[in-house]
Amino acid sequence: MREVIINLRNELLSSTYNSLHYHIVQVGCGGNGGYLVQQLAQMFSLTEQKGDYLIADPDLVEKKNLRNQLFIESDVGKSKAQVLARRYRSAYKMPISFYDKQYIESKDTLSFLFDENESSHSSEFGVIHFPILIGAVDNTYSRKLFHEFFYEQKNILYMDAGVTSAEIPSGKTLDNLNNWTLEEKRTFASTGFNGQVVVGLRLNGETILEPAGEVYPDILNTEEDDKPSEAACSNLVVSDPQRLMTNRMAAMAMSVYFNDLFSNGLLRNHHTVFHSQKGYMRSQPITIEE
Repeated sequence: MREVIINLRNELLSSTYNSLHYHIVQVGCGGNGGYLVQQLAQMFSLTEQKGDYLIADPDLVEKKNLRNQLFIESDVGKSKAQVLARRYRSAYKMPISFYDKQYIESKDTLSFLFDENESSHSSEFGVIHFPILIGAVDNTYSRKLFHEFFYEQKNILYMDAGVTSAEIPSGKTLDNLNNWTLEEKRTFASTGFNGQVVVGLRLNGETILEPAGEVYPDILNTEEDDKPSEAACSNLVVSDPQRLMTNRMAAMAMSVYFNDLFSNGLLRNHHTVFHSQKGYMRSQPITIEE
């Protein structure tokens, strides 16, 4: 196997297209996604990268979100996507929009979001529009949808971020920690710190890098397959909380890819694993068979 670096600018630009315009649609802006919005918006601004950034999430800010997400008291009751889009659009003076009408539960809705992003720039001469899908979700239904959508596109980069959750005993909460057994406390203390980021890539109808569902097939084969709109999200958060530093590290791992992409047009790695307690992040370089 030989390590390679993919230069997207070289792959996409030509005598016909001399400018690359990224159309980014991010689904989910809670634990992992919320931190990414700030980092990605800032990088867009600093690198003067051409493109549009849309975040999609119909969830409203709840008081419990103030502990581990980028919201303040006055945001409670407002749309997460709207709050973050307006905040960072203003802070970094970049085109960032939001969609909070409903959960993304069909490929038609996903296509609509990309089409809406591209339509305002479709008449620009010499510009090639390249779609980037970011999955910052924690449910099997959405990942299956993104997986299928990926394989139907001629050109797309699909980035998926996933983290494990701290294990809390059934029927118990952090408020009654004193009532937990010693083994339950040990399990809680040792879980919820690791995660992964995977980049899938299709160019000219060919799969160059396999998406998350191929690298980690278990994420598509869990028993839980409810639509996001049907899942009891508030209950999931209480019984299966994600650690703050794990969320931040997931966003940082994704940002590493975008930093190189925006600055140099390069993709060096296929996927990344990390552990927020041990403080490490390890990436798998892109390789090809000799």
